[in-house]
Amino acid sequence: MKKSPFTKKELEDFKALLLEKRTRLMKEIQNQVEEVSSEKSDEPGDMVDMATELLEQEMNLSLTTAEVNTLKDIEEALARLEEGKYGICIDTEELINKSRLKVLPEAKRSLGAQEKYDKIQKDKLKRSTNI
Repeated sequence: MKKSPFTKKELEDFKALLLEKRTRLMKEIQNQVEEVSSEKSDEPGDMVDMATELLEQEMNLSLTTAEVNTLKDIEEALARLEEGKYGICIDTEELINKSRLKVLPEAKRSLGAQEKYDKIQKDKLKRSTNI
């Protein structure tokens, strides 16, 4: 696999972005988990109230799952950074555009490879729901 083409300074800047994003996400996840825990009501309510509460908890937990996945991507990006492979697409070994990495520092695919990956995932989901 190719080595990262970025300068030491650029890599330090990307690492700082990743660490900052990781810290922010961890706080958000913790806040959401605490919010879901504090929303549990011991008082019996009508079925509509209970259903609404369950739906809100499920939405909060699904957001947390997405954030946990982003956190995993950040950890993987930090590992690639340490290995000297940061900024290289994991599918095509192409250089990931620097402007893409500034917006999404945990990106592991070039834009083209990500679009192909997303299409494959969407098609898999479509097939699995049609069964």
